[in-house]
Amino acid sequence: MPRSSESTQQQTATPEPGRGRTEKRDLILDAAITVFARQGYHGARVSDIAREAGIAYGLVYHYFKNKEEILSTIFDERWGGFLEAVETIAAGSAPASDRLLSVAALVLNGFQLRPDWVKVLVLEIQRSSRFSEPAQLRAVGRLLDAVERVVRDGQAAGEFRSDIDAGVATYLFMGALDFVITSLVLGVKRIEGGEQDQRAYHLTVAQGLLEIFLNGIAKEGGD
Repeated sequence: MPRSSESTQQQTATPEPGRGRTEKRDLILDAAITVFARQGYHGARVSDIAREAGIAYGLVYHYFKNKEEILSTIFDERWGGFLEAVETIAAGSAPASDRLLSVAALVLNGFQLRPDWVKVLVLEIQRSSRFSEPAQLRAVGRLLDAVERVVRDGQAAGEFRSDIDAGVATYLFMGALDFVITSLVLGVKRIEGGEQDQRAYHLTVAQGLLEIFLNGIAKEGGD
């Protein structure tokens, strides 16, 4: 659509007040996630997002300045909810190994429940220069701090080796988890079957990842 036409629609569209405004804003964000996942950030236009949301093109600009702000908002709000969930797990009283398993299951279940959002996070945010911005770095720091807290709890309780740097252990654990998610997003690993099969696979992956992380891959009693 020509820019002149876009500007005209931008001026004439009017947002709804109150709750309707919040719902419309969320509708735009959900539509943007779908479009970014399908077309990529650079291949998507604001008009594509409006069409996916079923609203007038110009209405998008009453909520967001541009496509960049939409993507930043998606990260801030969706990642924020994920962080709160991880921090809740980290602050729990369960054994540290169980909490790490819960974090792994949370990440993998997130891919199952919201594959488009995870795809946008991995391909359009995490693998781009946007991930180096201060706000994003602080958010990632919160995630690492939460997981490191669990590792330190495990060390203090005698569950984990105390001679291992907790920060390094955290990087290894989250790095392995990140690579698993990336392989799913890229379609390197495809899960056949329905929702139950996928959930079972994700649980198996989470358990296997934790087992290797805690005990390694060396054969017991081996030379």
